[in-house]
Amino acid sequence: MLEDQPRQVLQDGADTTSLTPRATDYLTRWATFLLGVFVMSVGIAMSVHGQLGTAPISTLPAVVDAASSWSVGTVSAIMNIAFVLIQMLILRRRFKLFQLVQLPIAVVFGAVIDFSLFLTSWTQTDHYVLQWVVTIIGALILGLGVYIQIQPKLLYLPGEGLVMALTQVTTVRFGTMKQLVDWSLVVISAVLSLILMQRLEGVREGTVFAAFAVGAVVKTIDALRQRRRTSH
Repeated sequence: MLEDQPRQVLQDGADTTSLTPRATDYLTRWATFLLGVFVMSVGIAMSVHGQLGTAPISTLPAVVDAASSWSVGTVSAIMNIAFVLIQMLILRRRFKLFQLVQLPIAVVFGAVIDFSLFLTSWTQTDHYVLQWVVTIIGALILGLGVYIQIQPKLLYLPGEGLVMALTQVTTVRFGTMKQLVDWSLVVISAVLSLILMQRLEGVREGTVFAAFAVGAVVKTIDALRQRRRTSH
């Protein structure tokens, strides 16, 4: 879904271009990161309301939400906390303390997803064509959110952090590992959906679309930005 190489994130939270950034700059970077998280949550919420399947990272929360009283945001928070714990088990001493910031971010992300589901509840429809419209818009917004979120280069969201941890203990490239993790979640979610509800819920044709569309949006925005820089 994302680029083949991970963005550069320093383990102590500082940027390579400025080891002692001004407080205002640091706050701006955090504000940008949180803005990206919020935009991502809106994209996820719309993909849920589209009812044609969510992006791979949200398939498991969507399935559990449909099969139980737990919300998408609650399951997302629990899943992301689990991702951080798995990182710690995989990396052991190589896990940097700064990455524990992922834990409160996981909780915030989950809460914001539920808030965004409430804000975008009006987009839910039973018309198949309109469902595709909502799904496509959701994927575009999610891609935009991912792009915004990676700009400050502060830290990884837990999903990316897990992928990065796996690349550190294997010889698999980041982009390939990202696809392996995403599609593993899709398979697990599909099996769980069939077991719990005897039907596919949260994993459908929209999931395949989102899996490719989100990464394409990120790459397109980045390419346009690079072209604009070179043209000046």
